[in-house]
Amino acid sequence: MKRIEQKVISFIKDNSLINKNDKILVALSGGPDSVFLLKFLVKFKQKYQIELSAIHINHMIRGKDALADQEFCRNLSLSLGIKFYAVKKNVRSFAKKNKLSIEEAGRNLRYKEFGKLIGKLGYNKIATAHNSSDNAETVLLNLIKGAGLKGLSGIPVKRGEIIRPVLCLTKEEILGYLNYYKIDFMIDKTNLGNDYERSFIRNSIIPLIKQRLNPDLENAVFHSAEIFKDILSYVDGQARGLFNSSYSFSSGELKIALAGLNQMAPEIRGHFFKTVISKSFGMQTTFSDFRSLKALIESEAGKEIDLSGGFKAFRDREFIIILRSKIAEGLEPVNIRIGKSYKINGRVLLVETVDKAPGKFPGNKLIEYISGDGLYGDFILRPWNKGERFFPIGFNGSQKVSDFLNGQKISSLKKKEQLVLINNGRIVWVLGLRLDDRFKVLKNTEKVIKLCLK
Repeated sequence: MKRIEQKVISFIKDNSLINKNDKILVALSGGPDSVFLLKFLVKFKQKYQIELSAIHINHMIRGKDALADQEFCRNLSLSLGIKFYAVKKNVRSFAKKNKLSIEEAGRNLRYKEFGKLIGKLGYNKIATAHNSSDNAETVLLNLIKGAGLKGLSGIPVKRGEIIRPVLCLTKEEILGYLNYYKIDFMIDKTNLGNDYERSFIRNSIIPLIKQRLNPDLENAVFHSAEIFKDILSYVDGQARGLFNSSYSFSSGELKIALAGLNQMAPEIRGHFFKTVISKSFGMQTTFSDFRSLKALIESEAGKEIDLSGGFKAFRDREFIIILRSKIAEGLEPVNIRIGKSYKINGRVLLVETVDKAPGKFPGNKLIEYISGDGLYGDFILRPWNKGERFFPIGFNGSQKVSDFLNGQKISSLKKKEQLVLINNGRIVWVLGLRLDDRFKVLKNTEKVIKLCLK
């Protein structure tokens, strides 16, 4: 069993995972991997001269079993003289709200909480207990789903403040160590079935591969992942300047310059799309997405395609534009009352009466002041209609909304999402872009209304 400990010690040293005086928060689920990690770090606490605490995230999925896990983790930590923190998060609710799988929702919430706690509690590192069996599952799952180089690179040994000291060990090695020293741990019964993707890979696929093809699968995958990681590092290093100059992301819109794409070797365009889409939206693209985007490069301006995850891409003259699909065409008109705020498409519209307009109007197009003297009844918020006209401030006469949006260089996708604020059948505001001249504040205006879009 000393061999197991020495293997981890060498791995920590080779990857510079722990430094003297580190304050480490250990992610403790109560399962065998995290129990081993905590026990190991406590045993060698003096060697590394570190400070330790444990954090347990209760996903609120398994009722009494989840509470039992939390209590086990608390008692284990206290028995080791370690500070213990527990956080409850409703993973099912989060998954439903964000349209994620339970596994993905749990992972996102865990890392979100880790990010909050590390600064709040004064720690500089978080240690998670991912092992080489987890890594093999991840690589195989990513391969099956059509992941790129990053997905095939497996679980990183360290990422920012997160370290994974036992990534060198297999599940069998960890269980063997715990059984040898008669160390208790909890068993998550959901891992025993095949309800989740990762459980299916773990329980049904990997045992067959190890039995029929390679009993040392974890090490083989780990070494292959290291090779993919080196290739990824090289590609990123060679193309970083070109990648960074070929796209921009603002207000939920990713703009990819066609000129930049044309400078790239076709072989790395897929990696580029995966990289910038993941960085901008946190979304993993599929091979089908890449194939569609590749075809879009060669399409005529105006072409629009659907991507996975509720996203759309549009071929402009100089750009490919990608954004989340929040089409306003099907939005029912909303009655807007003064003094109220309304949530629309993930944003908030506030309409309120103020004493007077500011002496100098703000340059922010999301905040406007209008005259309320000629208003009649409530406002209506709705999508603009084809052929509809208004009198934009700064223009002579009226203009079609469609022509105005073209002049503002609004993409076809964004046009479909554009809303207008109406009063008594007249456009008051093309939201976030331009007021109608008929409603501007004058010197003799008695009633001033503030419009704010957040």
